Amino acid sequence: MLSNSDLSSHFQTRRLEQVVENRTAYTLEKSELCIYETLNPAYEVGLSFQIPVLASMITGKKLMHVDETPVFEFLPGQSLVLSPGKTCYIDFPEASFKTPTQCLTLGIEPEKVAELCERLNRKIPMMDIDGGGWNYNGEGFHFTNDQMITQLLRRLIAIFTENNEAKDFFAHLVLQELLVRLMQTKARHILLEDPRQQAQSNRMAHVAEFIRKNLQNPLSVQDLSRQAFMSEPHFFRCFKQQFGLSPLEFVLEQRIKTARIMLQASDVSVTEISLACGFNNLNYFVKTFKRATGLTPGEFRKSLLL
Repeated sequence: MLSNSDLSSHFQTRRLEQVVENRTAYTLEKSELCIYETLNPAYEVGLSFQIPVLASMITGKKLMHVDETPVFEFLPGQSLVLSPGKTCYIDFPEASFKTPTQCLTLGIEPEKVAELCERLNRKIPMMDIDGGGWNYNGEGFHFTNDQMITQLLRRLIAIFTENNEAKDFFAHLVLQELLVRLMQTKARHILLEDPRQQAQSNRMAHVAEFIRKNLQNPLSVQDLSRQAFMSEPHFFRCFKQQFGLSPLEFVLEQRIKTARIMLQASDVSVTEISLACGFNNLNYFVKTFKRATGLTPGEFRKSLLL
């Protein structure tokens, strides 16, 4: 996840002029990155944007009030796409000078995004997706950054805050990749919102529902491609293109996600959770879980009690 060390160039030049949502803007030709810092507790601070904006937490904790969604925690390692023209309200319960709450926002000119989406829809159209294929329309969604998105955000902070005349060119290349990965993340998000409802008309949603029902069983690309009525190579290529993960990477992600939920919601033993999530080897489950979360299953469960 992002950390203070990623802001070293920013700290050399930024000016603190207020203790709640102190904003430092770095503007390029068609995009803007802002870093917000809050140093005192504050509540119901309103924030709105005229274009879709990606917000990503760096340090601290926010409580987000967005539309009719129940209040949720916004934590380091997570991002949120904020819809244009809507005001969200933010609480900063733990902010202080010693432990500031820091967040970045990234706005990209809509015309630039539309050009990229048009090119993607022409060259590599999504399959079985209602609503026009590739798009970044600013519909809000909250997600945990994967490794690639974290790396791209880290690179963008470095580009925006450095003193280099070519940084518009550098940023253009990284922003294109970030947008594609955000749209793939959104596609996975849509796929998992209610796969049962979409499974009748969307082959990939049907596959996702099949995975959900069979996590405890061995799953191969051959099994999944048969559910999609596609050849293995074609299925593998389409799945990865659309969702940014291979089919088996997606299966592993869902197994870890289910294990996290079970560790939080029950006192079932780690061994039983391992088997229920399709891990036949306990040691492999522990190593895989730690690689994905930074904690062993036992450590994760203990952290919930702190």
